[in-house]
Amino acid sequence: MPNRQFEDSRWFPTRNQLENPDKLMSTLRQVLQQHYALVDQFDAYRKAHPPAQSSTSGPPPGSGPTDSMLCGLFVTPVDVETLADGATLKFVKKNGNFTFS
Repeated sequence: MPNRQFEDSRWFPTRNQLENPDKLMSTLRQVLQQHYALVDQFDAYRKAHPPAQSSTSGPPPGSGPTDSMLCGLFVTPVDVETLADGATLKFVKKNGNFTFS
């Protein structure tokens, strides 16, 4: 079911508003006035509600889509083709992840 609240505020030009160049220019002016009013409202909203600034440049370690977990521990992604037999899992304190070496 359409939302009637917004449906009543929409305007569409009629055939007689487009029948000659003078009426067409008047109709186009009305459309542009409505458009620019919306642009002004949006600009005012953006000024009043600036986007939140992140304190870090990226996601924290272990929360990215390529990060994986092993027994509930975050492990740095590794190419299994280059993983050698006898590789060990070591904790890297500076980034808080485990890594194979």
